Amino acid sequence: MKLLALAAVLSLPLAVHAESTATAQLNNFRVEVIDLDLNDGIQAALTLTDSGTLLAAGYYPDLGTLPDPVQYATDGTAQIIVQQGYSTATLDGANVNASATFTGSQGEVFAQALGGHQFTLTANTQLVLRGDAGVTATFDASRYGFSHAMTFISYTGADGSEVLLSDVIASTNADSIDRELSVTFSTGGQSVSGNYGYLVGAIGTVSAVPEPSTYAMLALGLAGIGLQARRKRAVKQAGK
Repeated sequence: MKLLALAAVLSLPLAVHAESTATAQLNNFRVEVIDLDLNDGIQAALTLTDSGTLLAAGYYPDLGTLPDPVQYATDGTAQIIVQQGYSTATLDGANVNASATFTGSQGEVFAQALGGHQFTLTANTQLVLRGDAGVTATFDASRYGFSHAMTFISYTGADGSEVLLSDVIASTNADSIDRELSVTFSTGGQSVSGNYGYLVGAIGTVSAVPEPSTYAMLALGLAGIGLQARRKRAVKQAGK
C-alpha cells in the first residue's frame, strides 16, 4: 500500500479530459542456480523458506485519497472497471500481465503484480533471475501512462545494510520496450539469505509519475507486504 499511496501523493491533477493507457508483462520468469566451486564439497542449492504473490487493481477517484474501489488477489486475476476506465493484473504460471486505461479529468487507475520468495543460497553459488519483459505507454500533453517491469534480489550485507540488485524497464514517453531482464547474484564463502522476485505494473493517470528508480527502490516494500500477507494466512490456518 505504501507504493500505491506514494503514487497518489505525487499526483498533480490537471483540469483536462483525455485518455491514458499502459501495459506491462513479464513472461517465462525463471531461476538458475550455478555451482561456482565444484571442489569445495558443497552441493549448490537454493532453499525457499517462504513465498507469496500479490495482484492489485484499483482506482483513485481523488488523487489525495486511498484507492476505491480496489481488488486484491494472490493468483488468477485482479480487476476493476469504473466509468473512468479499467485495470487488470493477471498471473498465469510464470507469466504476468498488467494493463490500465483511464479517461477523464481527474483520477488514476492502476494494476500491479508481485511475486516474491524468501531464500537461502549455499556458499560459492550463483543465483540468476531471468524474465522476458515488455512495456508500453501512451499519453498526450495532458495525460500520462506509465508501465514498468523488474526483477530483483535483496539481502543483508556484511555491514547489516539492505542491498538491492535489480533490472528494470519502464515506459513513460509513449514508447514500447521489449528485452530480457536479468539479475545475477553470487555468494562467497558463506551461505546468504534474502528475497527475490518480480514486480510488474501499469498506471493510467492525470499525474506526473515517479522516476523508474523510485519504483525500483520501493519494490522491496511491496514484496514485503506480499510475503507478510502469505505468512499471516499460514499462521491463521495453523491455529485453526
